[in-house]
Amino acid sequence: MFKKRNSILLFITVFADMMGFSVIFPIFPETIKYFLAISGDPVFNYFYQLALSLGGLEKPEFIVVLFGGILGSVYSVLQFIFSPFWGRLSDSLGRKNILIFTSAGNLIGYLVWLFSSSFSLFLLSRVITGSMGGNISVASASMADITTSQDRAKGMGMIGAGIGLGFIFGPLLGGLFSGTELHNLFPSLSGFGFTVFSSSALVSLLVAIINLILIIFLFHETLSSSDKKEKIESPFSHPILSSSKQSFRVLLFVSYIYFLFIFSFSGFEFCLNFFLNEAKSFTPREIGMTFLYIGLIIIFVQGGIVRRVSGKVSEIKIILSGVTIISLGYIGLIFLSDGNFGLFASLGFMSFGSALIHPGLSSLASLRSSSQEQGKNLGIFRSFGSLARAFSPISFALVYFGYGPYFVFILALGFSIFLGVSLLVWSRNE
Repeated sequence: MFKKRNSILLFITVFADMMGFSVIFPIFPETIKYFLAISGDPVFNYFYQLALSLGGLEKPEFIVVLFGGILGSVYSVLQFIFSPFWGRLSDSLGRKNILIFTSAGNLIGYLVWLFSSSFSLFLLSRVITGSMGGNISVASASMADITTSQDRAKGMGMIGAGIGLGFIFGPLLGGLFSGTELHNLFPSLSGFGFTVFSSSALVSLLVAIINLILIIFLFHETLSSSDKKEKIESPFSHPILSSSKQSFRVLLFVSYIYFLFIFSFSGFEFCLNFFLNEAKSFTPREIGMTFLYIGLIIIFVQGGIVRRVSGKVSEIKIILSGVTIISLGYIGLIFLSDGNFGLFASLGFMSFGSALIHPGLSSLASLRSSSQEQGKNLGIFRSFGSLARAFSPISFALVYFGYGPYFVFILALGFSIFLGVSLLVWSRNE
């Protein structure tokens, strides 16, 4: 009974985490434009002058993308630092305790976002939620606790399905509520600093509250006493610098492949918002519906196909199949994205491929870890994804405005082919 309930609650936890992260996607351009329209914030003025020095005067739209890249990078750098730490701490203190702490931290971050009338407060909310971004790594470790090696991919597929569902509802709700201004709905609260994006923040806050309540009262600890590590490792040293075991080197290679995948896919995903807004003239609501389409495909593949092939097809074959399909999607975007049919067909291939790669790599990383180090190792694995998300927004933004969106598609395709070849060569020598 506890296993089924915990699986559902872990699904809800990663859903809430990803929904809170992605709700801002369709309103990112408008949020930055809002802060551009007001002045006086010293932090904002610093980054504004930086953007001007990098060419923002000649290309004003570059300023919007650069600010978006900075905000995305801050969040992801903090995730890279803290995700392994929360994972290691959960190996000693238990999964439930850490999930409660990080979920409560996310709740506080969304509360700050709700009343972020200045850029500094908005940045602070991203710092808090980024620091607490250990939910997915701890949830993955908890799922590993309650699954066997035979059904590990199925369990990770369920985690992936939660991520996919959050990816559906986050942008969708962000787009749908983008035109709802809370100070008009609640005039008595207009003095609390509500902005044009506070309604989206309120949605994230409410989901975080529900998630925290469910974890506190319904979640059952998955880490057995015999598997808990007695010694808590230092929080001040990143675990990728502290081990040289062969099994750990294998984990680092899998994490490296994950880095390449997330770097290319999240960089494309970041630029997609601006491509749809500028090149295709999509509104925030239409962008939200586009992400709904992407998320529905991801949830279908991870919640259906991956669960059915788990234990029957090797993780390597699942990943390589995903790389092939996502590469076809990038090729479609290069040649067919002028028309909406070609655009959505290509996005469909990309979504399908990414939905295979993610749980395949997660399962591979988990299977290479002992029961005593699931939290630490999956934290390391997830932190590589966070590191990729830290660099990809700004990197791909520079490519986008230096060479155009189609060069972004070509670059993402190149990364996908390279990681596929690297994984194929490694698997044959393993």
